[in-house]
Amino acid sequence: MRRRDVLQYAALALVAMPLEDMSPFAGAASDTPNANLPRRKEMSNINERVASYLAVWNERDPVRRRELVAKTWAENGRYIDAHRNADGHASIDGMIETAQRQFPGYHLRLVSGIEAHNGYVRFRWAAGGTEGAPLYLGGTDFASTASDGRFQSVVGFVDAAPAR
Repeated sequence: MRRRDVLQYAALALVAMPLEDMSPFAGAASDTPNANLPRRKEMSNINERVASYLAVWNERDPVRRRELVAKTWAENGRYIDAHRNADGHASIDGMIETAQRQFPGYHLRLVSGIEAHNGYVRFRWAAGGTEGAPLYLGGTDFASTASDGRFQSVVGFVDAAPAR
């Protein structure tokens, strides 16, 4: 198995793993029975939200993509990076559609663990580096969550991109 395939497999496994299972304190006993249940649910929701976020960027069907945008971002959610800026569901959907036209054949994948605390999330992604999408792109996204668990804002940074 190639290194990239192993990393992709490991990243997908991390999406399914609650964050507290990756903590050095995982399994630590609590004085209060079930004290960790709300945190476990919150962390699991973060994993699901990141998986949904990546799915939005990869979804080419406009109807399904709009559904995923609504599931992932709060109504007044925002996305911003060095080249894009979108506010609200319609604007985010349009921005992603434009990026998909700009980079046909590219699919975002998780390449790190998901770190979350106090309503903030950080994770790394990559796209390309394949025969159908030869240029490798990679980045780190930081998100804040709304009270309902959806992303309020996502700030993206590109860590690896072709030279201009």
